[in-house]
Amino acid sequence: MHVIARPAIENAKQQHPACGNWLDNWWRTAGRADWRSLHDVRGDYPSADQVGGCLVFDAPSARRLICNVHYANDDRQGTLFVRYFLTHAEYDQNAWKDVCC
Repeated sequence: MHVIARPAIENAKQQHPACGNWLDNWWRTAGRADWRSLHDVRGDYPSADQVGGCLVFDAPSARRLICNVHYANDDRQGTLFVRYFLTHAEYDQNAWKDVCC
């Protein structure tokens, strides 16, 4: 997958240092992946969900990583665009759904 928005990941690591290793590992895993469907994503992240055009990943400390997704296919590499790294309370406000649906 082509992962866009490394600055968003770095910002999340600064704001939530306890999640830094998880975020780095997620970046490496996603960057090497060839995800063509949610089923493929769940091979690496079993608790991942899809909401409209976004993937939602459960991160440590009750955080959620939200990315727009365009899955890979035979003609193109997939793309993930990092949108949000939210606390559970922020996630529950549902404002993030505007970029997904």
